[in-house]
Amino acid sequence: MFQVTEDSTKQSDAEPMVDDAQATVNEEQQADFAAAEHDVDAAELAREDISFDEDGVPETARDPRDAQIEELTQQLLRTRADFDNFRRRTRQEREELTQFATKKLLGDLLPVIDNFDRAMAALDQVDEPQLKTGIEMVHRQLQQLLGQYGVEAMAAEGATFDPALHEAVMQESAEGTEPGVVLQVLQKGYTIHGKVLRPAMVKVSV
Repeated sequence: MFQVTEDSTKQSDAEPMVDDAQATVNEEQQADFAAAEHDVDAAELAREDISFDEDGVPETARDPRDAQIEELTQQLLRTRADFDNFRRRTRQEREELTQFATKKLLGDLLPVIDNFDRAMAALDQVDEPQLKTGIEMVHRQLQQLLGQYGVEAMAAEGATFDPALHEAVMQESAEGTEPGVVLQVLQKGYTIHGKVLRPAMVKVSV
């Protein structure tokens, strides 16, 4: 009859414990290996220092020609904006120069208009119908020319004195008239497109 000794029994009981311990050691080694491998991958990614664009695409995946195209596009847009600004500034300067030249020319014509106004006032004392007709025609043409450029005579007499429109060269007390009223226009004032071309020289009540 086969007899099991005490040593063989102990050995049989110890074998499952050894196997469990070995399995535990293997699992721990595999976990340590996976963690180490993960740390290595993270370190490699950090060393690569991958950057992403605004669309979330890695810079290394972009075609270098795309950056060149984008740079050239930006240069083209800036050049176009500069040209538009230059064209607008040139047009504005040309308009201002034209307005200045026109305003100066019209201002130089005003003394001629003044002399025609004086001639028109003196025609009542002259018995020369043809002369009178000729002067009236020239005077009318000058008035029409001024009107084409937006020049108009001010209606100053009887108005309240305004230093922006009138130049007071005389003062006089007038019964029944409040102070600061234009009593007489000594020289006509003119506006061009609503702006003062020449202020009116007036006599003002005090």
